[in-house]
Amino acid sequence: MSTRLIKGRKKVRLAKIDNETNRQVTFSKRRNSVFKKANELAVMTGAEVGIIVFSPANKPYSFGHPNVNETIDKYVGEERRPSPSSPGIDDKYVQMYRKANSRALNTQLDYLQDQLDFALNLKSNLKEMNKNLDSQQELFRDPIEKMNYTEASMLKERLENLLLKVKNYGTERGYGYENGRWKDE
Repeated sequence: MSTRLIKGRKKVRLAKIDNETNRQVTFSKRRNSVFKKANELAVMTGAEVGIIVFSPANKPYSFGHPNVNETIDKYVGEERRPSPSSPGIDDKYVQMYRKANSRALNTQLDYLQDQLDFALNLKSNLKEMNKNLDSQQELFRDPIEKMNYTEASMLKERLENLLLKVKNYGTERGYGYENGRWKDE
């Protein structure tokens, strides 16, 4: 007669699982089990069931019978009598959820508004720079012989400014400029 070891269910200690991978696997298995039980409850009793679960990674998962949105809208959207098992608590949690959700959405809206303002300001600045560039290029379109005295002096001033910028650029990078030539220092 042989003796067989029969594996039964082990008692699981209820505490947070330290290993992140094990925690995620356990979450997935138990989430599926909870959704399966909720489905059985809805089918066997005709109850409307709605469940929302957030994973450790803060991803939402939901189950509803017949539909999670309809069930939640029915729960949140209309005036209800307090639940006999938990009077007043349901509404308190709904209000807390709404406040937390609206704060998060307002923060996100503010961030997006700031980004939009920055982008619009940048667009405006780029348009202005483009206009300035176009007006500067006007001086170089016509031959020098056709310029009047004012246009020629503006061109000379801008060319001198450009030469100064080029000299400064080279000097900052370790080059010297003497007698119209660059040299290593």
